[in-house]
Amino acid sequence: MLVMAAALALVVPLLATTAASAAAPTDPPTPSIPQRYLDQAITWSVCSFDAAVKRLYPQAPTTNCAKVNVPMDWANPDAHPDVQVAIAYSQATGTSKGLMTTNPGGPGGAGLSLSAALAADKPQLFSDFDLVGFDPRGFGASTPLQCITTAEALNALPVTPDYKERTKLTHQVEVAEAKLQADACAATEFGQFVSSQQAVYDMDFIRALFKARQLNFIGYSYGTWLGGWYADTYPSKVGRFVLDSNMDWTHTQWDNVNFDPFSGQRRRDTQLFPWIARHADQITGLGKTPAQVTARYNGIRASLTTLVKAGESSVRGDNLDGLIYSAIYGNTRFIRATLDILVHDEFTKDPSDSGEVELAHVDRAWARLAPNLQAYDTLAALRARYGVSAAASPAPSPATVAAAKVDSLKDVMADARAEAATATSGDQPVNLGAIGTTVRCNDTAWNKDPNFYLEEADKMAKKYSFFGYMNGVPMCAFWNYAPQDRKLDLKGSPRMLIIQGELDPATAYEGSLRTHNDTKQATRFVAIDDEGQHGQYVGSASSCAEAIGDKFVFTGELPGKDQVCGTTPLPEELSVYPVKGPVDGKAVPLPKSKAGSARTNPLLQQALDTVAATSLR
Repeated sequence: MLVMAAALALVVPLLATTAASAAAPTDPPTPSIPQRYLDQAITWSVCSFDAAVKRLYPQAPTTNCAKVNVPMDWANPDAHPDVQVAIAYSQATGTSKGLMTTNPGGPGGAGLSLSAALAADKPQLFSDFDLVGFDPRGFGASTPLQCITTAEALNALPVTPDYKERTKLTHQVEVAEAKLQADACAATEFGQFVSSQQAVYDMDFIRALFKARQLNFIGYSYGTWLGGWYADTYPSKVGRFVLDSNMDWTHTQWDNVNFDPFSGQRRRDTQLFPWIARHADQITGLGKTPAQVTARYNGIRASLTTLVKAGESSVRGDNLDGLIYSAIYGNTRFIRATLDILVHDEFTKDPSDSGEVELAHVDRAWARLAPNLQAYDTLAALRARYGVSAAASPAPSPATVAAAKVDSLKDVMADARAEAATATSGDQPVNLGAIGTTVRCNDTAWNKDPNFYLEEADKMAKKYSFFGYMNGVPMCAFWNYAPQDRKLDLKGSPRMLIIQGELDPATAYEGSLRTHNDTKQATRFVAIDDEGQHGQYVGSASSCAEAIGDKFVFTGELPGKDQVCGTTPLPEELSVYPVKGPVDGKAVPLPKSKAGSARTNPLLQQALDTVAATSLR
């Protein structure tokens, strides 16, 4: 049912050059859990998000939160101070089928509230499972990874007006920033232990802490990497695993990030821009054909860079690219992506004296959208996204701001530079925060030659004009710790469910399919034709995929063979527009679906938005 050969053929040119030629990894020993961790006293209190869950589903059980101690290094529990992992727990309201946990993605996505948020949308989860949410080590409310540098080091960094311009200056900037980031995240002893393998050990500790025989799991994006690694490490402990929007978790982290320019470009060019063109009567001034929309976008972006080069603006073209890339994770977020383009169009037409996007730009952009499209977002969220507000308007909540803003690594560096510029001494420490790339560096081997990545980014920038330059030089080129890698074969694991949209911008279909082909004895593959949303199960645009997921989660039954599902239309459309892609379109019959409306679970949308907003870190 799947066009395997054609899909995999697309992978070959993307990965023709490997980032590392190291020998195949071997699995590290699986540690035992020292009894003192299982016997620790735990102080529970009602989670801060519990009230929000009960507003969505009043019958929800109370979710309590706590922090538990775990070894910094599970291989040597006495060699370092303990760290903490934040967990959330609710007991099944019916007869429990076992312990269920989740992960929203990342690396670095905070998942403390995700299990409860999913259950608020699908209450049978509350009935059938004891639910655990957790923030992976290093992130969220768990012991935070700190990437520490100095004001002097930041002030010495060169600056480029546009990372897309593949110049000698841009190369110098990317190398210098990557070196600084690597040094900063390795500055504390914790940095080398913020890894997937250590997080997998934490997950099994959580299972053992609750005396569960097996662990059930729903993981999105990087959460599929985490789920695959758990299944390979503890195959006998695997219950019902749904792996949604999959990384190519049988290959390297570099193989995965090197897919992103291709998959992001495909989603933008085959779905977002044609959608904008089809809605030209509801969106003012962006074009009536995909070619016109593309030309308008490129013109806006070029004007932004011209203003930056003239010293008249700090509103960058590469930041606009990042906003669009993260917004197109979700179908309803096509409206937000469109608004981002309109905001920047308004700015280039009338640049502010401050050199920043101001309230008037945002409000004028909002007015260029028809009311039925405005219904998919809010003016308050758009204002929060740009850090502006009207004098009489109440300030948005921190959660709204966090979910609306995009926090790319380039933004992190810009903020750090601004802090360094006001430092009173060169040795003043500056914390870059928890950079999720640290996990990638610790997981798999990376090429240590920065020129390899510069050449790749230069090539990608020509091949994929939207965001081909996005990877640049990763900090992993300068990471001094050996990776704690594994060779995933899932030997001894029960079968798991893989769900994958054809046009996913963040986890390419081709990579997900390759992982399935590597693990066919232990995975069942469900493809969704003409669907590009990142994150499918629970509130899916495809009721077919949702039904398959439900049957597996609640009964344990999987399809007898791999499946292709159909999907529902994009916002404010009555039919699905076909896209030529790696799925052949012979979908199973599509049941009637509730999807395609503006209805969303705000708690779940906030969790997924926040992960999308930090996707470039």
